[in-house]
Amino acid sequence: MRTVHRITSLFVLLVTLYLGVTGTVIQVIDLKTLLRHAPATDPDMMAIREDKDGPDSFEVLGTDDYTAPALPASFDYRAALPRLIDAARAAVGSAPLDFAEIRMSATGPIGQVKSDKQLLRLDFTTGQSQSSAETRHERPPSLRNDIKHIHRMTTFGDWALWINPVVGIALGMFVITGVVMYWRLLSARKRIKRPQWFWKAGGWWRTLHRWSSIVASLFILVIALSGTWLAVESLIFGYYMSAHRPGPGKPFVHQSGVNPLQEAQLPGMLSTTLSVYRSSLASLQLKVVRLRVYGGMPQGVIIVGDGDDTQQVVFNAVTGQRAGLTEPGYPPTGFPYGWQAHQIAKQIHRGSFFGLSGRWMDLFGGVAIVYLSISGAVMYVDMWNRRRRAGRPSLLWT
Repeated sequence: MRTVHRITSLFVLLVTLYLGVTGTVIQVIDLKTLLRHAPATDPDMMAIREDKDGPDSFEVLGTDDYTAPALPASFDYRAALPRLIDAARAAVGSAPLDFAEIRMSATGPIGQVKSDKQLLRLDFTTGQSQSSAETRHERPPSLRNDIKHIHRMTTFGDWALWINPVVGIALGMFVITGVVMYWRLLSARKRIKRPQWFWKAGGWWRTLHRWSSIVASLFILVIALSGTWLAVESLIFGYYMSAHRPGPGKPFVHQSGVNPLQEAQLPGMLSTTLSVYRSSLASLQLKVVRLRVYGGMPQGVIIVGDGDDTQQVVFNAVTGQRAGLTEPGYPPTGFPYGWQAHQIAKQIHRGSFFGLSGRWMDLFGGVAIVYLSISGAVMYVDMWNRRRRAGRPSLLWT
């Protein structure tokens, strides 16, 4: 066990130091951004929130929705919907519609309808409508994402995606063997009437290494296992993208025209969506209502809440059941268990799955990885020098 632990630690030493430093920097940026309540337009805040509400056309929640006012409580949705569809038909003729939505703008409630690459906007207050080409908004560069690319090693090319799964497995073995060794040593100390969980022995490097490793072992194991899972999924996703990469300017998951809206269904979809909102989320401000068909499922998408608590909620517009980011019939995303499982793994890896306290624990785990890498290297070099002076210069030994 000790030999496996020593060889594993030597193998992962430099890479774990690299991952520990870059991962800790990302968490520091995240905590700084969240604690100072950075605006929704802050590049790092946008980077934190990206992909959490689904890929491409599945995502409705935009940057402006975090600060947008709520739709008026007295707004007549059922009267507004036919007006919106009539305006759309006047603009795009009989072309299939991708979605119809009602949202709040700076001037008041507006309606929007998308058909292929055309986006129609109707101002319900003035009755004025305008049709224009849909534009895709690119997220601005952020320090967080720059460090993230370095952390994932994608900055070196897709071939580097192989490194993280191997290192993750080795790091997991490193933690498990270290805990087993500690438990054996603790049991031996109990037999000689020294049952303390923490003790001083072998100098401060060894003592602090032992203390920090046992305290941080659970956090490091969670980081290692979730990181390994993400690395494996990213590797699979990389191979998928190599065969399905969209052309320049095209969305990653393309749904336009695939599942057109049936106008006869719209009043029922709207009624179901509003009924579910009023029965379960009425305490939250309503900002957007979008009706669409995604992956064959008629859906009502609402944006509710205010400020940092703004959220996107998706319902089956026929049954009223909440829909997730991954459902049967959705288009493939390249991840083996779908978009939602990948997002959950990301939240566990960075601690946000457990709230702000989880992020602090994740930061502690990252700092511990950095310290254990450095102290482990110091201890290893010290042991090797002693063996070398004794005439046993091998870098690896049993």
